[in-house]
Parts: sequence; structure tokens; C-alpha cells
Amino acid sequence: MRLELEAREPILDPSEEQIRSAILSLGSGPTFASLTMPSGDYVQIAGGRPWVVLERRQTHPLCHQRAYTLSGRRPYKDGAKLFCTPGPIIMREDEWLLQKQAIEVLLAFARNDDFPEFTQWRDIGHAIGLVTQSQP
Repeated sequence: MRLELEAREPILDPSEEQIRSAILSLGSGPTFASLTMPSGDYVQIAGGRPWVVLERRQTHPLCHQRAYTLSGRRPYKDGAKLFCTPGPIIMREDEWLLQKQAIEVLLAFARNDDFPEFTQWRDIGHAIGLVTQSQP
């Protein structure tokens, strides 16, 4: 497993504390991080305190998804932008997650556990130009 944080050296086989610390550092310098498994599957996070966006890439079957929640606080309406170093990300109102929720998701991913119940996943592969085997 590899933890990458914007403008920092990757950390191989990070501890849970290193993952937690990396996510909490977002917004006070780095605005992007990812956690990648040897299979190539990853979860990436962008943003900073307190709101972030989470996406995951699964290699088998190939898909790219963005996290959303069915309930909870909705800080912004559809079309609002989250600004981070790679560029602005246009969000739906249900895609804004709290940093502390993102930590739970990344730790579950690192442990190979089920994601927390509050997390749902929406396919966005088509929006980023990802062509999967099931697409024409």
C-alpha cells in the first residue's frame, strides 16, 4: 500500500496514524492525497478543512466512482466548486464529505473492510473519459 500526499514523498505501508495525519493536513498546504493498493485500486481525496471530495478507482472490474451521502449536512448546492491544486472540482450537493468521514473511509480501505454505511458510490467514469469493457 502507498500513501501519496501532494508535494511530499510517498509513504509505503503507512500506519493508520500516518493516514489520519495526512488527511488532517489537507487544506494547510497539500490539498490532495491518495491511498493505493498493490492491485492498483485507490481512494483519492481532495479539499481541506472541513469539506472534501472522495473518489475511488477499482481495477477489476474497471470503474471510477465518487462518494456521496444520503443524509447529513449539505453545505453547498449542485454545481458548487471545491478548489484544490489540481483544479476546481464541480460537485453535487450530496458529494461534500467531512474530513473526519473521509478518514473513516480511507482507514476502512486500508484495512480492506467494508466502507462506512454513510458512504455511497456514484459512477463518474464517463465524466472523466474512462472507457470500461461494458461501455460501447
